[in-house]
Amino acid sequence: MRFLVPHDGSEHSYKALDQAVQLADKLGGEASIHVVIVIPDLCLVDVGIDECNTITSTLYKEGQGIKAKIAETLKARGITADIQIKTGNAEAASILESAEEVDADFVVIGAAGKHGGGGRNRLGNVADKVVSRCDRNVLVVH
Repeated sequence: MRFLVPHDGSEHSYKALDQAVQLADKLGGEASIHVVIVIPDLCLVDVGIDECNTITSTLYKEGQGIKAKIAETLKARGITADIQIKTGNAEAASILESAEEVDADFVVIGAAGKHGGGGRNRLGNVADKVVSRCDRNVLVVH
């Protein structure tokens, strides 16, 4: 069983990761966890090359920090995971692409990311797109 966990450093992302770890624990050695951190490509907006490079560098450093924290959290629990950082124009599309790449059985995603989403009964924009477009099982964690 392969679990893909999209992660953006938000509280919901950590809850989704925890849920995937719990499910993997129940399956024993038959489960693997793959984490994808999508760095949005904001260079398509009307900014100069210097600003674009600064934005990209800042977001990538943030992604590296998230990756390190995830690796540390999982290592403390005795779990190894494949953790990738991707850059993409559409976060949901990059997540769906990753699900195909790792042949995920489940996508375990937080209900909302750090850039929005609603309350208990509302999905954030990325989670909503993943749920509606994914051809795999999706577990949404609140």
